[in-house]
Amino acid sequence: MNLRPTHVSYPLGLVLFVLFLAGYKAVILTTDIGADGFTFLLFVGLDAFYLSLILVAALLQAYIRPKWLRAILWLLLIFMTLLYLVDSFVLLALDEHAGLFEISRYTPEWGVILSFFNLFTYIFVLLFLLSLFVFAKATARVKKFGFVLLFFVLFTAGSSVIFTPGPLKPYAMLNPQQLLEEAGQQQSVESYSARELEFYAGLDQHVAQIPVSEPDIILLIVESLSSINSEKVSSTPGFLSGFDELAEEGVLFRNFFANHQASEGGLIALLAGFPPMHFPTASPYMFDEFAVQASVVSEYQQQGYFVEFLTNADLAFIGLDQFLSGLGIDRSRGRDEVDAMRNAPRVVQDAPSDTYLYREALRTVERQKNLDQPFLLTIATTSTHLPYTHPEGGPDTPEAVWEWSMQQLLSFHQQLSAGGFFDNGILLITGDHRQMRPVTAAEIERYGSSARARVPLLVIGKTYPHGQTDDRFFQQSDLLRMLDRINQSEASLSPYPIWVERYNRKYGRIELINRLSVFDETDKGCHEYRLEVPGNRIEWLDEQPGFARRLETSIHNQRSRHQLTRSSLNHQVGESH
Repeated sequence: MNLRPTHVSYPLGLVLFVLFLAGYKAVILTTDIGADGFTFLLFVGLDAFYLSLILVAALLQAYIRPKWLRAILWLLLIFMTLLYLVDSFVLLALDEHAGLFEISRYTPEWGVILSFFNLFTYIFVLLFLLSLFVFAKATARVKKFGFVLLFFVLFTAGSSVIFTPGPLKPYAMLNPQQLLEEAGQQQSVESYSARELEFYAGLDQHVAQIPVSEPDIILLIVESLSSINSEKVSSTPGFLSGFDELAEEGVLFRNFFANHQASEGGLIALLAGFPPMHFPTASPYMFDEFAVQASVVSEYQQQGYFVEFLTNADLAFIGLDQFLSGLGIDRSRGRDEVDAMRNAPRVVQDAPSDTYLYREALRTVERQKNLDQPFLLTIATTSTHLPYTHPEGGPDTPEAVWEWSMQQLLSFHQQLSAGGFFDNGILLITGDHRQMRPVTAAEIERYGSSARARVPLLVIGKTYPHGQTDDRFFQQSDLLRMLDRINQSEASLSPYPIWVERYNRKYGRIELINRLSVFDETDKGCHEYRLEVPGNRIEWLDEQPGFARRLETSIHNQRSRHQLTRSSLNHQVGESH
């Protein structure tokens, strides 16, 4: 072995590096879901197809002699390895693949990107750089080693196709089966016709049911607040004891559903008031597209509410400021708009801790109380975002960070109560999405296929019972729209919650952009009804449920109205030019 490539050499360093990275990734994922050694092998097998491509390129290095061709192959190897490194750490941090073809949208927020780097990230970057200089002379034994390793990896890849459960397959770096399926789906995609638009526009629209007392409302969105971590919600041991304690002050919804996997979709569902379903004529950028649609918060404004959004994150991140501006919110403030937060130490997501956020929220509530106008204040926290970083120097563990977070929450509630907010105020506490970690066996046992959509909802106010649980199905997009129905115990809320798959670019192709899932209240959400909505069609991928007709109408209703709005705006832009 030497540290300088000969005219015929085998890139042993890169080969060992990718194998080590595959093992590390599999260990973390297996540990996260509390699985066994067999699952570890399945996780390794999921990446084996991609690893085999790297091994083929490495073997070619041992046979090709022209220097210019070796140089091209060497650059390809480096790129493929770097691609795998970036994707692996994004997947481990955010439970999604890296949108490498959309990197330009994230580069302005380097502070947020760097906040995801931890010690292991830097160690692997260093190992990657060192691996570039480790070669083995391409002897017959080395070539034989390369072929045996390639055969073993291909065998592992084939076995993973057979034995890997469906929920684990999205963690694959490259899934040939999925690529083949998508390549065969070449049906034309059509927009809603003028007649269809006219028909769906004539159907009844769901207007916001605001309590007649016009209470002040605080919608507190706690980053990654998940049902499975609350013993009072899921009946399994968790680390949200502070939340469970606070639940004695109000009504706890144990079957509340997020509509999306990430903050982007959660904010759209909660503030716009509809699941973030893609629609004909829309681009893949959700914040851009749904900012132009009529929202539920605008209905509150029409009823005289002052609507404000407050967070300790950077409002410019992935276009959040543009989304809030498009909704017409009266005032939106983030890290850089509040002096105390702008100058505070940064923790996770390049943001100050939630302590500063709650302080500013209390000052805001006090100011609004002196005005003769009801208000809707949305607060979005960040301190429980991955990677777990204790804001006050404690252990960087989920348990310690969440315990700290819940103490801030209890203190916030106590100060709201002491200030008289609940005399005519409502506090809504929920999560933007379930935690960005693999779904565990305990969650699947408890919630079945709907596990990834489960977040809690706690409603606290003078007119709401204390210490009561409510097991009706309820989803994010209906929360502000159906606020007045919460106290009507016999009223149906969201019997068929919708889950929108997260879509982004991978290998230059938009994936899962039209994929939805629906859960049924009658079977407690254990079964997932999957469907696609290409263009103006709806296609059920498995069985079609009995409530399909009613649900299809509501989906067509929303998506056709959104297409009409987008097309009208495009037409106006065309006329202006």
